[in-house]
Amino acid sequence: MTGNPWYRLDIFRAALRLVSLLPRDIAQEVAGAIGRASYDFGPTGRAAARENLARITGLRDLMLEEMCRENLDRFLRMLSDYFYCSLAQPEDIRALVQEWRGFEHITAARRRGKGGILITAHLGNWELGGILLALEGVPLTVVTLQEPATGLTQWREAYRKRLGIKTIAVGASEPFSFVGIVSALRRNEFVAMLVDRPYGAAALPVRFCGAETHFSAAPTHLWQHTGADVIPAFVLQKPSGRYVSLLAPPVPMDSDGAANAQRIATVFETIVRCNPEQWFNYVPIWK
Repeated sequence: MTGNPWYRLDIFRAALRLVSLLPRDIAQEVAGAIGRASYDFGPTGRAAARENLARITGLRDLMLEEMCRENLDRFLRMLSDYFYCSLAQPEDIRALVQEWRGFEHITAARRRGKGGILITAHLGNWELGGILLALEGVPLTVVTLQEPATGLTQWREAYRKRLGIKTIAVGASEPFSFVGIVSALRRNEFVAMLVDRPYGAAALPVRFCGAETHFSAAPTHLWQHTGADVIPAFVLQKPSGRYVSLLAPPVPMDSDGAANAQRIATVFETIVRCNPEQWFNYVPIWK
């Protein structure tokens, strides 16, 4: 989101202020309305959303337009809850969850003593997933790219830290980040990362929704160094406005990095196709 003119610290602060003044259900409705209205004012993101959602849904014309508007509706609702969680008490955050599925995979990984690599996509409310696990006592580090502005990086790190989540930034300016991630896993902790939009050369080719794109190579590299379980994790909003937290079985891993990435992409494809209205990718995925 580096090129997004709305992705700035002053916008974050204004959104936080607005959400703080409204009950959550009203904030959700306001956010959804803003999302639908904003679809007409971002031609670059709109074109990418149309291309991405057309491929995974097969929709065209007016039905595709409606899917894109619903997608932005859901995206703004997700952001509203992101700000809500920065202010809410733990019991109010827990109340957002309607259902947990697959927490036994976290328990099993902790028993193995090698930690866990939690992989997710730009799908649903990925930040909420980390918060929920931290509230359940799971030691968690979020792996993220540096934000486009230092102040925003610090704001988001403080957001996570308030809830007991550590942050490790990766990128060209962070040459030792891999060591920190491996160290966390060797302490039997968990690391969480987005893998559907890799940066730089840290990528592997995969077939995803019928065409070639790239997924992050990080899960394979980390598994090779630690043997930690690689667990797909998603938090999806239900029609009720509450969420289901989904942890899938660990992805089988072996010495073939490309095959590992493909297995991850196959898992992701299934859940993305089932929830296209919550797949928030506003850059071209297939190039």
